[in-house]
Amino acid sequence: MLHAPISELPHDIETEQAILGAVLVKNDAMTAFESLAPGDFFDPIHQDIWHAMQQQWAKVRAINAVSLRAILQELPDIADNVSPAEYIRRLVSIGDTSNLHALAEAQREMAQRRSLCKTAIGLDACGRNLSADVRFAAGYAVEELDEVLSATRTRGPTRKRAGEAFVEMLGSLKSDDGSSRIASGLTSLDNVTGGWRRQQFAILAGRPSMGKSTVVTSAMLRTARAGVGVLMFSLEMPHHALAARCLSDLSYSANRPIHYAAALAGHLSEHDERLWAETAARFETLPLVVDDQRGLTVAEIAARTRAEAQRMERDGHKLGLVVVDHLGLVRPSERYAGNKVQEVGEISDALATLAKDQDVSVLALHQLNRGTEARENKRPTLADLRNSGDLEQDADLVIFAYREAYYLERTKCDVGSQMELQRQTELEACRNTLELLIAKNRNGPTTTVTLFCDMACNAVRDLAR
Repeated sequence: MLHAPISELPHDIETEQAILGAVLVKNDAMTAFESLAPGDFFDPIHQDIWHAMQQQWAKVRAINAVSLRAILQELPDIADNVSPAEYIRRLVSIGDTSNLHALAEAQREMAQRRSLCKTAIGLDACGRNLSADVRFAAGYAVEELDEVLSATRTRGPTRKRAGEAFVEMLGSLKSDDGSSRIASGLTSLDNVTGGWRRQQFAILAGRPSMGKSTVVTSAMLRTARAGVGVLMFSLEMPHHALAARCLSDLSYSANRPIHYAAALAGHLSEHDERLWAETAARFETLPLVVDDQRGLTVAEIAARTRAEAQRMERDGHKLGLVVVDHLGLVRPSERYAGNKVQEVGEISDALATLAKDQDVSVLALHQLNRGTEARENKRPTLADLRNSGDLEQDADLVIFAYREAYYLERTKCDVGSQMELQRQTELEACRNTLELLIAKNRNGPTTTVTLFCDMACNAVRDLAR
C-alpha cells in the first residue's frame, strides 16, 4: 500500500509540544497520557522523546533533562543552534498542565486522522492499479478502518485503586437493572451462567451432530423475543436453512412437530405451510439479523458488528448477543499463516476483545476434533481444547454439547440379543435429552445442565417443561 507524503498528513506540532512540556513540568501528567503511544506523535523526534519518557517513567518515575540525557545525545539537532537539550528546556517553558485529558484526546484524534488518510490514499492507489487484487484491497481497507473505529471508542481510565473498584462494584449492585445479563430463554442454563453476559466471550463446542447449532439457534430466538438484538454470523449454514430451523422451533408442538428437513426438501403439507406462514408473520419484527457470507475475517466480523449495532440502535433496540457459527470457518489473517494453533488463538483473542469493546456477549461455536471418539466416555473436557489456540484462556464460559443418543443410535448389536434390548431401553430414555457440560464458568459453578431436545425440529426446552 502507498502512503501519503509525510508533510500532507494532518498534525499539530503545538499540541505535541504541550504534551511533552506538561510531562517535563509535572511528571505525574504521564497518568493522563498513559494511552498515548510513540506512533501517536507526528514528529519523529517527538516519537523518540516520548518513547524515552515512557521508559524512564516505568523505571524510576522521574523524567527530566538528566534522565533523558542518553536519548538526547543520539538525536540530531532540532534546528540551527537548537540542540536536543536546548529543545527540552524550551518545552518546559511552554508546558501546559491545565487540561491534560483534553490534550490527550486531541492527540489521539489527530493520530486517527492520519490513519484515515493513509488508508484512503493506499486504497486509492490499489484501485488505480489494475494488477492489484480487489479483494485484498477491500479487505485491507476494512481492517484498517475497523482499527480506527475501534480506537475512537470512549475510553475511561483503565487503572483503578482497590477502593475505587470496591465503590464502583457496590454502586453497580444498587443500580443493577439486569441489562448486563441477557437471558438465553433456558432457565436451567441461566440459573448456572447468569445468561449471556455483556462483555463476555463464550464458547459452545462439541463434535458434529451433538446439537451445537440447535442449542444456539433455539436460544437466540428467545433472546430476540425478549427484545434484545441478536446478530448471527452463519459462516456454514445459508440463511434459508437457518430460517427453516427457526420456523420449526417457533411453531413447535409435541403433538404436531414440523421437521425442518421436510420443509427444505419441499415436503410440507398445506396445513404446515399455512402454520409456518402465520408464524413468520407473527415474528417478522424480531431484532434478529443473519449474515451468511462465508470466509469473513475477524476484522470484517468486528466491522459488521459495529455497523449493525448502530442500525439496531436507530430501530430502538440494543445489540446484545453476537453468534459466530463457527469459529473454525473464520478466515485468519496472514500473520500466522499455516500455524493453526496460533491462528485460532488470534481469532479467539479478537472475539473476546470485540465483546468488551462493543458491550455485547459473543458466543462462538467450535467443532472438536475426533479425540473424543476414541474414548469409552465420549463426553468432552477442557483437555479437548488444548490444541485449539487460546480458547480456554480467552473464554469466560466454555460449554460442551453432548447427546448420548447419537452414539446409541449408531451402536450395532445382534437383533434380539440382551445387549440390543438394553441399547433400545437406554436410547428410549435419552432420545430427547441433550447435555450442556459447563466446563469453565468464570462467574459461577461448573456443572451439567440437561435439556429436552427434538433435533428434527431444532427445538430445545427446559427439561422441566
